Amino acid sequence: MSLKKLSGETLVYGLSSVMGRMLNFVLVTPFITRVLDEGENGEVGNLMFWVAFLIALLVFRMDTAVFRFASRGDYDPAAVVRRCQRLVLGFTLVVIVPLLLFSDRIAGLLNAVYATTYVRLVLITVAFDVLSAVPLARLRLQQRAWFFLTVNLSNVVLNILLIYGLLFYLPEYLPDYFNPGFGVGYYLLALAVAAGLRYVMLVVDGLLRPVPGEESKTELGGPALGKLFSYTLPLTVVSVAGIANGLVGPTVLIGYDADQAGYFRAALSMAVFLNLFVTAYQYAAEPFFFRQSGSDLATADRTIYADAMRAYGLVGTLASAGILLGLPWLQYFIGADVRPGLVVLPLLLAANFLFGLYSNLSIAYKLTDQTFLGGVIALVGSIFAVGGPLLFTATYGIWAPAVGMVACFLVMCGLAYLVSRRHFPVDYPLGRILLYVGLASGACLLGNVSDHLLWRATLLILLTAAFALLERKWLIRTFGGGAAGAA
Repeated sequence: MSLKKLSGETLVYGLSSVMGRMLNFVLVTPFITRVLDEGENGEVGNLMFWVAFLIALLVFRMDTAVFRFASRGDYDPAAVVRRCQRLVLGFTLVVIVPLLLFSDRIAGLLNAVYATTYVRLVLITVAFDVLSAVPLARLRLQQRAWFFLTVNLSNVVLNILLIYGLLFYLPEYLPDYFNPGFGVGYYLLALAVAAGLRYVMLVVDGLLRPVPGEESKTELGGPALGKLFSYTLPLTVVSVAGIANGLVGPTVLIGYDADQAGYFRAALSMAVFLNLFVTAYQYAAEPFFFRQSGSDLATADRTIYADAMRAYGLVGTLASAGILLGLPWLQYFIGADVRPGLVVLPLLLAANFLFGLYSNLSIAYKLTDQTFLGGVIALVGSIFAVGGPLLFTATYGIWAPAVGMVACFLVMCGLAYLVSRRHFPVDYPLGRILLYVGLASGACLLGNVSDHLLWRATLLILLTAAFALLERKWLIRTFGGGAAGAA
């Protein structure tokens, strides 16, 4: 397998995430930041923290377990998928049902008029999203990219239609049926219904197109529960800590100033442009890396991992520079009242970029079943991501969570690199990536001289040309199939 294969899978498997989030960003973000005030935007951010937290907890990284145990030929893939989905279903019933029964009491912790309804809609959304995780992993395992794309885009399109229908059409044309104080509730209702549609599509597909079993491996079945849990428990710690690392900041901000929480959430939404690429890379890279490693890690070609990071570094730094150079125009995608939060956008882009590097480095402990080290790394990173907002938000406002996120992912990258050197050594091109970052930073600093479109576009073109010249031989060798050596 070559990096061409990974780039192709990144394009196809990530297309659903990129297109979906882009549609959501272009059509929903400007609308939501205008129809909901700063405090309501902060409320949405707070509720999304709990959505992400519960999803990470209940999925229990069974999606990654599917790739680990169904891609090396030592277990029956169908048995692996079935066992993982049954476990996720059990977790969902045990947690979500009691929370729904006691939603009134939970709602007392929220400062919102319709808190009980908000809690129930959030729990329903979580249940559908959690139950969709393993079926989506099944599609990636089967390399059914186009149906993966169809399912996710259907979710996004329905979500957008419902948001506009409930928050624009309803108050504009049927005002008697619209409750102005329930704005956040309409948004959450749209999320719940769209998540439900996606789950139904996946269930129907699973009945029609199940994962084929391997008759020669049926005596092995799926992995034992102990083996599954020992692999996924540390990864769950990583996921939960990652959610906390990224979203505790906005939650803490709400306690000090709901408006600043709205500012910070708006800045996070602008960083989605880079997050789109990071997500696309992760969608393709994880199953690809497991297939690439084969059953014998000692003989695995490790060049692909270094090349993948090199390609990520090129595109990631170029994308970050493009966002910052285009900010005088991109800022109009969000409401004017939340634009003050864009002062921390460079830090949020840096954090997202580092998270992408960490995703590449973390494959070392996933491939070698040293996932407990991933849990340790995530907990250490959380000291910075959680401690920064808790200790310094009162003094520094939105700067505290932004700096905390950068420090968190920088430390996690360093620790993951040390783990990689010991358990799965790869000659990562760290010097090259630092050079990309330096060139991109220089272009952004020059961009501050003027907001003129031609000036900033010229800088981005020159930066792209510089990258192309710098990596010409490597690009030809890797993607062109030529015989040129590496630069």
